[in-house]
Parts: sequence; structure tokens; C-alpha cells
Amino acid sequence: MEFLLGNPFSTPVGQRIESATGSSLPSEDWALNMEICDMINSSEEGPKDAVRAIKKRIVGNKNFKEVMLALTVLETCVKNCGYRFHILVTTRDFIEGVLVRSIIPRNNPPLVLHDRVLSIVQAWADAFRSSPDLTGVVSVYEDLRRKGLEFPMTELDGYTPAQAPKQVKKLKAELEVVRSNLTMMSDMMSQLDPVTVKQADMELLEQLYTVCKEMQDRIVKAVPRLSEEKLIEELLATNDEMNTAFTRYHRFEKRITNGQNSTQKSHTYVNLMDLPDSGAASATSDSSQSLSKSASLSSQMARLSTSEAEDINALLQKASEQSEVDGLAQAQGNRLHTGTIPINQSTVMDDIEKWLDLDDDYEDYEDTDGVTSEEFDKFLAERAKAAERLPSLSASSHDINHSES
Repeated sequence: MEFLLGNPFSTPVGQRIESATGSSLPSEDWALNMEICDMINSSEEGPKDAVRAIKKRIVGNKNFKEVMLALTVLETCVKNCGYRFHILVTTRDFIEGVLVRSIIPRNNPPLVLHDRVLSIVQAWADAFRSSPDLTGVVSVYEDLRRKGLEFPMTELDGYTPAQAPKQVKKLKAELEVVRSNLTMMSDMMSQLDPVTVKQADMELLEQLYTVCKEMQDRIVKAVPRLSEEKLIEELLATNDEMNTAFTRYHRFEKRITNGQNSTQKSHTYVNLMDLPDSGAASATSDSSQSLSKSASLSSQMARLSTSEAEDINALLQKASEQSEVDGLAQAQGNRLHTGTIPINQSTVMDDIEKWLDLDDDYEDYEDTDGVTSEEFDKFLAERAKAAERLPSLSASSHDINHSES
């Protein structure tokens, strides 16, 4: 097929996609990504040329950095291009032959790529479910769910225009809560003495830190998916504030462990160098100075509004829900520590690979006749029998750091 159509990277848009997905890039080139979208929208062959180039970069590529960059270009084009592009990338052939194929077990994909692909499939299925011409992705999504594949929790996907304003508004509201928490953390560290801090006060400080850290993780994921410059600037500024507060927190925590002299004021720690985490050791004192500071802090906490407290609890609950990718507690711990796909997920992906009936030559997938209804029914029956013999959960041991070749 490539012999007849030529090198996908030889077209103007293909050349830019090749540049935007090269492994030598330190990070995403957003200016180039937007230029690619403009070229797709302004030329007749732009959508087809772009899809061919993206497919070439993803299919059979063991350089997972290039694959991740190609997925970023793909997502950016879906958000900024119209129907002519959407109808090409939401077909069953593209979803199965390009996206799902990239995370089959034989490719040994890293967890971040595995979840990224599943998130894209899920987001597109939700966004295009009501468009009759774009429901190929919906069919694949439903098939994968019936096979037992668990999809990651979605956050600020940005694919459904009607939902985007609500999501942005919600994100801004959460930022206000985070800023309030950061201010509270700063005030506490300025008033508390690391040597005489009470256990209850330290637990509250740790809770605030945990909430803010979870929100920082969400910010890091959300920034590349946003197009509103002011909101991006606001998120980055908040991220800087978090880093400053976290540095102070780690130093405060370290002073508790080391039992340093309390005359040093915590608000002087503004160096943003990375510091190792230290376990907090509680220290108490019966002096009147400690009682006075504790009473002042308790008074401050008593004045917290109910809504703010509810926001903190809500964020904690959301952070907990986001960590449950497959809902199986035994697999969760190993997955978080090793970055690998749990046994049950890997087994499902093995079955999906058999279902796709892949050839060793990845470039030949377009010539296959697809899967018949009889074959698919047979697969589902085999899958049901296999479910009864599922082994106990344990994590696989491959290292994600060696994923990128």
C-alpha cells in the first residue's frame, strides 16, 4: 500500500508530523502541532495525509516516546479539526488496527501508553456516540468492555464541547480550594514550632499536603490538553506555588525528624531544590508557648467554612477514586509500584490480541477481512470459560524504564 501511495512522511503535513513526533524532541512542540491542524483544515488531502503519517508513526513502533508524541498530535487534531478528520480516525479499522494494536502484549507497552490509548478510546466513544457516522470507535469500546478490559478513570477530556465549559469551571473552583489549602499550609508552618508541634496539627498539615499533591498531579495531566492560554498560565502559576509550599513542607518535616532548634523560622525556606521525603516524628511539649500556638491554630481551624471542608474531603475522595483503575485492590499496589499491567488486564489483552488475529507484519493489517460474527461469538464463549479460571492477582515484573527502545 505504501509503495502505491508513497512515503506518508513525504507530504507537507506528513513532514511536519514526522518532525512533531521525533524522539529527539525534549517535549511536545505545541506550535508545530497547531500548524499541523491548520494544514489539515486548509487542504483537501490534509486529513488523509495526516492519518497516514500518524498511523505510520504508531503501528509497529517500539520507540514508545514517538508513539506517545504521535498520540498527542492525534488528540490535538481531533480537538481542532472537523468532520473530515474525525470520520477517518473513528473507524473500527483505525481504532483496532492502530490504537488497540499499539498496546497488545507482544509489544510490551509501558503502563502509561496502555492507559493513554484506553483513555483516548473511551473519550472518543463518549464524544461521538451521538454521531451515526462516527460510531466505529463506540463499537470497539463496547467490545473491549465486554471482554473484561477495565478503562482508566477520565478527568478533563475536553472532547465534548458542551461539557468543556463545565469542566473548566470545575477546575477553576478546585484551584481556589487548592490556593486556600496552600495559604493554610503556609500559615501553619509559620506558626508551628517543629520541635513542639502536636500530633493533631501535624496530621492536618500532612492531609493538606496530600490533597495539594494530588491536585498537582491532575494539573500536570491537564495542561497539555488545554487550549485556553490564560487558564494554562493560571495552572502553571499554581503549580509553582505548590512547589514552593512543598519545599517548605519537606524542610519543616525534616526539622521535626532532626529536632533542630525552633528559632529558625519556616517561612525563610524558599529554595526550590528537590529534597527527599522524611518520615515525620511527633514531638510534644507542655510549655505555655506550645499551648498558646496550639490554641491559635485550633481557633483558625474552627473558623473553616463547611464548604471548604467538604471541598477538601471531596478532593481526597476523588484522588482515591482516580487511583482505582481496575477496581481490584490486590493488583493496585503492585501496579502503582512497578508501572506494569495487572495479571487480569494482561490476560484480557492476550485474548484481544488473539481476537485481532495479528500477523507478524504490522503493515499488512489493512488487507485483512476483519472478524466474523461467528468468530466473535466463539471468542466471547472462550472468554467466559477463562474468567472462571482466573489466577490470583499479582503484578508482572517488567521495567517501564526499558520500554523505550
